[in-house]
Amino acid sequence: MMQKASVLRVERPRRTGTGVRGRFQFAYFAALTVVLTYGLIVLGGTVRATDSGTACPDWPLCHGRALPRIEEHVLIEYSHRLVASIVGLFIIAMVIWAWRRASADPLVRGATILAIVLLVLQVLVGAAAVNTETDASVVALHLSIALTLFATLITVALAASGERAVAGGRLPLLMIAVALGAFALVISGAYVSQEGAGLSYPDWPLFDGKLTPSGGRLGDLHYLHRILAGGLGFLLLWLTVATWRNERRPAVRGAVALAVVVYVVQVLAGAGNIWFELPTWLRIVHLALASALWAVLVFAAAWCYLRPAAEEFALRRDPGQALRRGSGQA
Repeated sequence: MMQKASVLRVERPRRTGTGVRGRFQFAYFAALTVVLTYGLIVLGGTVRATDSGTACPDWPLCHGRALPRIEEHVLIEYSHRLVASIVGLFIIAMVIWAWRRASADPLVRGATILAIVLLVLQVLVGAAAVNTETDASVVALHLSIALTLFATLITVALAASGERAVAGGRLPLLMIAVALGAFALVISGAYVSQEGAGLSYPDWPLFDGKLTPSGGRLGDLHYLHRILAGGLGFLLLWLTVATWRNERRPAVRGAVALAVVVYVVQVLAGAGNIWFELPTWLRIVHLALASALWAVLVFAAAWCYLRPAAEEFALRRDPGQALRRGSGQA
């Protein structure tokens, strides 16, 4: 009597509009939303770099008016609010579209809910930043939420735009650690900027011509930012070596290489801020590069998890394969 061979069936998350055209349409819209979110973060840095955060002392109006007066700092702050409203609509549309495409995928479902929660929090903290006259802690929290939302959107874009037949691969712990290091560096930079500690030491890489800082609250804050930058450099070097030894996926290798380039330029921009005494345009470039570094590392980590290598994909699709290999069976 013949027995039916058991076949491992992998549940595929239900997706609506999963044709090639539907996938590409969502992918393009998601990429546009991610780029717009990045632009909004840079615009927020422009508000801070130009000291325009208190140009509109009330929220959501500006000096009690829906249309503000024509003045440089007011227009910078008001443009940030206007662009934030537009990007918010794009984020909501992307989240709804992603949910409709992959509502059965737990990762997409959780990430889209998180994105909406972060969006609401971002609006509330943005209002609080105005009401507290851009207190450094509130500004740092505002930027923290923005970067977390940014990372969430990147993850949703990758998860909902592709066909994932199995659960994700192994968590890329080293890459996640490097990304968190970049996150800490950006937030510490926001504190340095908002507290006016950018020129606590007038030289770079030394501290008043010395190897060690002289102390003081602002000096220690500045010193911490440099230490974090140096530590991130070592982590990134470790990640680069590990990637070139063990990684074969072009997207991952390319992302890590890009991260190294962005990091080097970012360090030079940070040094330039000190050498040239904080020119506004260079402060904006410094934040833009830091946010780009965060985005590249998040993309690489998400890609590693959502697009596992061929060998890992095969093993997760057929767990018995590893046992058969260990016992010498074909």
